[in-house]
Amino acid sequence: MKDLESPCGCGSGKKLGACCNITNPVVDINQYKLDQAEKDLRLKLDDFSNRPEIQAQIGEAFYIWKNDPELLTENLGNEDIDDLTFAKFFDWFTYDYKLIDIGKRVIERFYEEEMHDLSDVEKSLTAEWSQNLYSFFEVEKVVPNEGCSIKDIFTGDVFQIKDSSASLQIAPHDIIGGRPLKVGNNRYFSGVISVYPQAFKALIIDFFNLQFKDYKKNFGRKSAVKDYLKDLGFLIGHYIEEIVERPQFLTHEGDEFVFASAIYNIKNYEKVIKKLKNIRSLEEIEGGIDDLRVFTWERKRGKNRTVGTIEVENDRLQIDCYSLNSLANAKKIIEKNLNEFIEHKGDSTKHLDLNRDKELNKATKLMKLPSGISSKRGLDTILEEHYDGWINKPLNALRGKTPREALETKHGREMLNSILNELEGLYEHARKRGEPYYDIKKLRKKLRLES
Repeated sequence: MKDLESPCGCGSGKKLGACCNITNPVVDINQYKLDQAEKDLRLKLDDFSNRPEIQAQIGEAFYIWKNDPELLTENLGNEDIDDLTFAKFFDWFTYDYKLIDIGKRVIERFYEEEMHDLSDVEKSLTAEWSQNLYSFFEVEKVVPNEGCSIKDIFTGDVFQIKDSSASLQIAPHDIIGGRPLKVGNNRYFSGVISVYPQAFKALIIDFFNLQFKDYKKNFGRKSAVKDYLKDLGFLIGHYIEEIVERPQFLTHEGDEFVFASAIYNIKNYEKVIKKLKNIRSLEEIEGGIDDLRVFTWERKRGKNRTVGTIEVENDRLQIDCYSLNSLANAKKIIEKNLNEFIEHKGDSTKHLDLNRDKELNKATKLMKLPSGISSKRGLDTILEEHYDGWINKPLNALRGKTPREALETKHGREMLNSILNELEGLYEHARKRGEPYYDIKKLRKKLRLES
């Protein structure tokens, strides 16, 4: 996997504002003006995101985005967070993260509060960008020094991207994680894109299918793919990064790769060989001798794939496969065809030795804690104190009222309940991943508000 930075809308690959020297005499003036407006708008968005009331929520947002509880507010200025990681996070924070106090995204709040100072072009771009998605795309075509054609692997949408820098480092069939932003007739990648080999496409789609099914259970069957990508699509990238950091070896069928064997005694060698030759999924390897015959077992689905071998030597037959499922299927076929001529003696399995099982088991038992906190009890105390103060803090989402004051009206209780539901979902996600979390039921109890 590689990450490519394309911070400037013109796709030059240079830093924002350090490019766009127009030398081509044939220039689309309207598009040029749009490109200039796009760069100005990005700077305004960046300035808006640095306001104290926005920055106050960036720590919790980073905790949600990054699956590492050590990286909270006090760590955001730390050198442990590299520029590339923060750039990817800040892009998500700007376009997708819902601010806890108002339940709206940063770019939506920017549009509402700053629209009176925006030009018509900037207003149009902001409205367009508010609907954009970070998604995963397959590269269909690359034009060096110009850009590429990409297809969303979830929605099927096809985009033409202007990005001379990225075009030199990607190839057809690569999988890209990125956010295309529309600017007039052109689209540019926003910030950082991640590039994966084609083999990751199936993994990404499988993960998406499972997650989207759960998403529809929680948010309604009519939830669209774009809803999931906007709300939780960032989880896909973290899933892939985890696979890169902690590789798992899988067969073509998606099963864990293991060496699995079954041993049989043979009662009649000649009849066993004859029966094996009649099994369509088996093919004998040339060069066998009278005392040793070898067959390969193929799974005929799409392209033929060898999933195991069968050795017949004197009075012994051994099946070797690369997953437990493959072994079980092979045994069914062999026992069905050779039942009266063989006798099962036993099975054995051997996993790949990665010399890391103990380390992984140990790591999964330890909950990471934020910097400066030495125990889960200490974290619980800090969270309790935070929410004790939170219930008496005026919130914009409650029209300036505190959570306690909101309880006084039916509409206030409904708005408060909506905020608590969102917090509950965020912490439930953290709990399932073994990360520090807060039980929102305690908060409901303090407020005497039923879910």
